[in-house]
Amino acid sequence: MLINFRIANFRSLKDPQELDLRSVYRKDGAALQVSAIYGANGSGKSNVLLALRFMHDAVTDQSGWNRGGKIHVHPFLLDEEASKSPTSFAAELIIDGIRYIYGFSVTRDRVIEEWLHSFPKKKKRVLFERDNDEYYFGPSFASARAEVIKEITPPTGLYISTAAKANDESSRAVFSWFSNRLWFADDEESSRSVQRAETMKMLRTAEAKAKIEKLLEAADVGISEARIEDFQLEFREESEQGEFDGSFRVLVEDGKTVVLYRGGKPPELDVYLRTFLEANQSLTFKHRGKAERHFSLDQESRGTQTWFDISGMIVRALEEGNTLVIDELDTSLHPLLLTQMIRLFQRGESNPHGAQLIFTTHDASLMGRNRGEELLRRDEIWFTQKDPNTGSTELYPLTDFKPRDGLNWEKRYLGGSVGGVPYISENLFDEAVSR
Repeated sequence: MLINFRIANFRSLKDPQELDLRSVYRKDGAALQVSAIYGANGSGKSNVLLALRFMHDAVTDQSGWNRGGKIHVHPFLLDEEASKSPTSFAAELIIDGIRYIYGFSVTRDRVIEEWLHSFPKKKKRVLFERDNDEYYFGPSFASARAEVIKEITPPTGLYISTAAKANDESSRAVFSWFSNRLWFADDEESSRSVQRAETMKMLRTAEAKAKIEKLLEAADVGISEARIEDFQLEFREESEQGEFDGSFRVLVEDGKTVVLYRGGKPPELDVYLRTFLEANQSLTFKHRGKAERHFSLDQESRGTQTWFDISGMIVRALEEGNTLVIDELDTSLHPLLLTQMIRLFQRGESNPHGAQLIFTTHDASLMGRNRGEELLRRDEIWFTQKDPNTGSTELYPLTDFKPRDGLNWEKRYLGGSVGGVPYISENLFDEAVSR
């Protein structure tokens, strides 16, 4: 479970910023299950999630974050000093009842700092700390194996990642959280393919299939059943001569999907293309009506496709207690559907394992009241605002304004009382299109 996330000098986030997920209104300060980030276009709200994604990719050593001997980090570029300074990330987690703080600082050339602390009995225990190539291992962490892992950790790599590759158990809990419990989704096609692949995989087990279908039925999109059949690709080498250059053609013959290629071995299809082909050839939806009809995914509306794609991640998050991070949650989805999705994470009955939903949105109606009740509580709402003089982003919570219960925060937000909205000039709009 994510308790706190801190960033400094990343994209538009020049100064240290903090997303604190501890409840303000509970005495025990328990972690919130939902956090919503509002802000104008270009204010930097997506950069907060991109920073968490960068930390995830660095820890799990994915997406080529340090390919070519360089760390592909993006510091704040609108200030000469900041553009040459390290970028820092830190996360506070609760894993199996133990609190951990893990973080690192990097430049494009190397890892400057890295640290891991735990609090098994509410007392700080240093597991390891790194300053460039100098390491300190705490008493509970030090071992001959740790010294070996230190020696094989490259300047542009993280110790925690190298330890995981070496099957070292000392830092496995934190690495596993980033690897298995932190999930991301957005409306980009590559992300949609990953979401869709997860949902389709779940349709192959009876229990998960029933949950996916129940979510589709609850969304009132007219679907009563989702059906997935076995899907096979037939690879066929074309008779034309010539070396295989990585290109191939996909076609359908007699209801079968055929991949045609020239020379060499059959191509390996990446997960995105394979999922696309599988979804279009083997996935159908039964709709309610006087006549029974099955429709393919591409015949469904954009909103239905979005809800289908994300439903698998929702079910998995609630079952396993994952942290689900979604950029632009309101894309293609009706506000009433978003409301119910958020409530799934807020209610203990549907979220017994403490799954979390962190998202960006423009939908101010989620701040409003439904039948006299708040959907998003006051400590679940955050804003981003960009300084017009420096171009840097500030991240701040609604609770900074000491909000009173019962106020209409949807109206106050749109009225500019708490910031996080664009300052729109009607005159400039008119001038832009006038003759």
